[in-house]
Amino acid sequence: MARPQPVLLLSDVSLVLDGKRVLSHVDWRVMPGENWVVIGPNGAGKTSLLSIVNGYRWPSSGRVAVLGRRFGESDLRELRKETGLVSSFLDRMIRGDVKVLDLVLSGRFGSTRLWVRASEEEVAEARSLLRSVGCLRHGGKAVSELSQGERQRVAIARALMARPKLLVLDEPCEGLDIASRERFLRGLSAILSRKEGTCFIEVTHRTEDVPPGFTHALLLREGRVVSSGTIAETLTSKNLTRCLGTRVELRSFGGRYYLTAKAGR
Repeated sequence: MARPQPVLLLSDVSLVLDGKRVLSHVDWRVMPGENWVVIGPNGAGKTSLLSIVNGYRWPSSGRVAVLGRRFGESDLRELRKETGLVSSFLDRMIRGDVKVLDLVLSGRFGSTRLWVRASEEEVAEARSLLRSVGCLRHGGKAVSELSQGERQRVAIARALMARPKLLVLDEPCEGLDIASRERFLRGLSAILSRKEGTCFIEVTHRTEDVPPGFTHALLLREGRVVSSGTIAETLTSKNLTRCLGTRVELRSFGGRYYLTAKAGR
């Protein structure tokens, strides 16, 4: 029986931008069935790493393969058809008058507006995805009528409409109030438990934003990997203190992870 191939493989990857090294010798392997969270403070290199994973930037050195496609040997435009990205950057490109159901359907065609007539099967799938993120009742509304948390959940449904093998969530809780964040994270956890065939990567700087369903973690600081592996072995007070540059204590409750600062360094 053939061994499964990595969904994502970075080997000794470094990146230099404007003469500054923003990533240094990063090794990272994501296997099928794994869901990863990438945690690090501002300036850790998370955004730069994300741009490489999604095929928008080339590393200065090292090897990268995403979904079996090696950078330098594959057409990255084809790669992007099998990956998804949910970010505030994409959210700003969506017009407020677009209907929610149409926005989700547009994900099948790689656009933010629905320019073609969707089939009955595609409409049924879009409704199913909206149901899975708890937004089916909003299908007939304009996007401008949604709260920010609802927009984030709809954005995930839209990304899943393309049936990606890899979906990256870039700071999905940024700008959400506490109530909206908790509703969003409950919805995300439900998606993780149901959606097979898609590997999720969440990029965040808060352990509180990691819901149940994520299996592995990568900790970054100043462009270097502090620790990586399963959630249990990676999310520890010691590792997070090194990652965040300040003494912290991690406690888990109900499958969630909460940090408190400790005196001293």
